[in-house]
Amino acid sequence: MLLHKRGDIPYILGLIFLIAGVIYFFASNWPLLDRPVKIGLSMLMIAASFAASLIYKKSTTFAYLSNWWLLISSIAFGTSIALIGQMYNSHADSYLLFLIWLIPVVLFAIATKYQPFFWLSFLLLELTIWLKIYPVGLWIDYSDMQEAALYFLLMVFHLGLFYVWQKARLEKLGFLALIGAQYCAVFLLIKHSLYAIFSNFASFSFIYLCFHVVYLVLMVWFWRKFMSERKSHPVIMAVHLLFFGFYIIYNAFLIYIMVFGETIFYTGFLLLIAVFGFSIYILQKLSKMAKETEKKWSYYTYKFFVGILSFLGTIIAISSISSFVVLLFGFGIGLKYSFLFIGVIAVVFSLFISKKEWVVVRLTLQVTGIAFLFFFSYTHGEAWFFWLLAVLFSLMTVLFFSLRESLLYYVAANSALMSAIFFSFNLPEEGIKLTFLLLGLLNALLFLKQPVRRLGLLAYLLSLSYFFIMTAVEGHSVILSVFLHLVFAGYFYFHLVYPKSTSRLYQWATWAAVAAFFIWKYYELVWKLLHKSLAFFIVSALFFLIFHWWGRRHTEKARDVQNWSWKPIIVILIMQLLFIGLTSWQKEQLLQNGELVALELEPLDPRSLLQGDYVQLNYAIHRAYQEEQQDGKFTKGKLHAELRKTAENISYHGTEVAIYEPVRFTRADQPVIVNEEMVTIQGKSHYGNLNLGIEHFFIPENTGRDWEEKNIALVRVSKNGDALLVTLVKHEK
Repeated sequence: MLLHKRGDIPYILGLIFLIAGVIYFFASNWPLLDRPVKIGLSMLMIAASFAASLIYKKSTTFAYLSNWWLLISSIAFGTSIALIGQMYNSHADSYLLFLIWLIPVVLFAIATKYQPFFWLSFLLLELTIWLKIYPVGLWIDYSDMQEAALYFLLMVFHLGLFYVWQKARLEKLGFLALIGAQYCAVFLLIKHSLYAIFSNFASFSFIYLCFHVVYLVLMVWFWRKFMSERKSHPVIMAVHLLFFGFYIIYNAFLIYIMVFGETIFYTGFLLLIAVFGFSIYILQKLSKMAKETEKKWSYYTYKFFVGILSFLGTIIAISSISSFVVLLFGFGIGLKYSFLFIGVIAVVFSLFISKKEWVVVRLTLQVTGIAFLFFFSYTHGEAWFFWLLAVLFSLMTVLFFSLRESLLYYVAANSALMSAIFFSFNLPEEGIKLTFLLLGLLNALLFLKQPVRRLGLLAYLLSLSYFFIMTAVEGHSVILSVFLHLVFAGYFYFHLVYPKSTSRLYQWATWAAVAAFFIWKYYELVWKLLHKSLAFFIVSALFFLIFHWWGRRHTEKARDVQNWSWKPIIVILIMQLLFIGLTSWQKEQLLQNGELVALELEPLDPRSLLQGDYVQLNYAIHRAYQEEQQDGKFTKGKLHAELRKTAENISYHGTEVAIYEPVRFTRADQPVIVNEEMVTIQGKSHYGNLNLGIEHFFIPENTGRDWEEKNIALVRVSKNGDALLVTLVKHEK
């Protein structure tokens, strides 16, 4: 049977496709709908989702679905904000879009205590921050002082978020905030490395030197506190160790490269010895502490340290040894056979290391040895050696079947077998597909033989990967393609209906395969047959029908749902609808009553996250502003761009519209001029970049070429200097 007591999975899928349908409905600029209709439908979606939330809130069986629909209502609001920007050509991937969306999401999170709202809040907050710092389409060059202050504040802010999330018992969000804090710190310290500070010491270098000292002290202090108290989650230590490892390796390598040049490999060997020594020391301490603490804490701490230290050790070993042999042999034949020698020695030596505390050394040698054997195979270019590796790694998988190392050898055996087939036969596209089918079937058989073992689960993941690639490879045989698609569809249907394992990894991988298969494989085909949004709505309706026909009988009868009052929620809803309505009304008034002017431009072509294709515009006004900036005539902040009518006109819907040119830029406290001869557009200057609010023009999908030759923007300017982009036209000069 399908997943026990999770008959609501079709309901989840129905909601996902419903959201996708709404987003694509608005992002495509559907020409059959007027702007008021689109706005009305978006507001209706918000209100309807909220109504469904209230209905399910009264249900004794499906009360938890009220939170789902409330989340849909919040997502619909974000889609509506993106729609307003799309229709009125403003805020493409702007921080304002995500900031406006963030506010009600935070209120929902506080009112309902529903965790997905906290996750969505964190995502929107991060998008708001980073898009504010690095706006899309603009290059901002911060000074050293500005960058130091900016990243220091970001680091403190994320540490504060980490503390708040931990107190609120949202530790996974706390881990993400901690990653953000460490990223800000390490980014800043790597960009201003120790070598750069001492090689070109200036007055401001002392501040960065203090940052380095403080960071090192904090890492050492945290390490001692972590090991003595054992209260922190192992993930926290893993995050610190990973980023601190990159920090140490980068600074050490950079110093040695600049000081000793080509003898860098010596540093690599010293670092590798240091990593090995540290791993042995720390794993010995963890073994002693395992008797004094809970098993879960010691188990995950041990796994994190082994994984991270093995990863760092492998990177250092491969890079250092490669540098060493290149220096010895150059790129001649000696280099190739040195790869073979190193690979064999590393694998053989790893077999003699059995102590538990030396596991990082063993794993590093194993991965490094396998990597160098493959280096030799590809430089040698003979198929027989790949067959030899496939047999060798298969035998080692059998010999070490009960150990975790068998996973490494099994992956290596699969890679060697696939390479051997490709090197032995000049396969056509159909042959490549059949090769992946064969490899997928072999792994599927192993999983059916060992469904509960780690190696069996790895074989299952590989089988899904092979089948997925098999259906992605292009070919000329339609019958074969249909057959292979049916094989893959039947394969994951079998595992959904008759699951062979209770492992979460097994279940998640199966559902991921389902989603990838339908979304990735049939994406283009569906869009050619139906409008995107219509296709999503149909699929969504089918999943809802499956839930009501089958899922309700296989869904848990009760779940822990935080009780929330509908009164503050409806206030937030009304605020959202009022914002959408008032913003749209304001834009419509400007379109109807503003002064119509024509401006010269230069287009670029990016794409928005939520709103579809758009053109990023660079006006003659921007060029004039850049010229003034070079002369040092203007500073950042709010400003007015004054434009003067020229003798040139352009015809638009039977009306002659004058082309305007920039005259000068004035402070924002100067009066706004809007008449037949002169107009003023309000703008902002940010680190040398001018923003007028009319830099983005959204276009229907797949129509980019139709807009490439447009060189004039028609803009409406209101009496207070607000500008709104209407359309783009071509002007023959």
